[in-house]
Amino acid sequence: MESTLKHLLYAISVVAIVSGVNVLIGGAASVPGSLGPVEATVDNELRFFSVYWIAFGVFCFWVARNINNQHSFIPFIALFFFFGGGGRLISTLSIGAPASILVPAMILEFVLPVVIYVLYRRHQAISITDHSTEVAAGSRG
Repeated sequence: MESTLKHLLYAISVVAIVSGVNVLIGGAASVPGSLGPVEATVDNELRFFSVYWIAFGVFCFWVARNINNQHSFIPFIALFFFFGGGGRLISTLSIGAPASILVPAMILEFVLPVVIYVLYRRHQAISITDHSTEVAAGSRG
């Protein structure tokens, strides 16, 4: 379970860093499904927020790499990833459907956080059970 959590966090990390750098360098025109030039303000905001997406990726990498000590951050990673899907949904409902390539991204942003949280809770339950068993064994000896 811990290995699956690590791999999911590493995957999110890679996607966030690569796509964040892509938007930072290429601007709005580099967003998959972009159909042409956008207003300068939109490009400016996208490049600004891409740095936070990169930071999220770096943070996910750090948590995955130090999962035994930093596991308490996992529910927050899942929550904010889920909120990202919510942002896409708000945009879809208020502005219209994005390019078809971004619809699966929105679905993943709703599904993966739930999977991550369930795996996290199972991992925590196993850790607590293992710890209780060790404590009980220690008190007998």
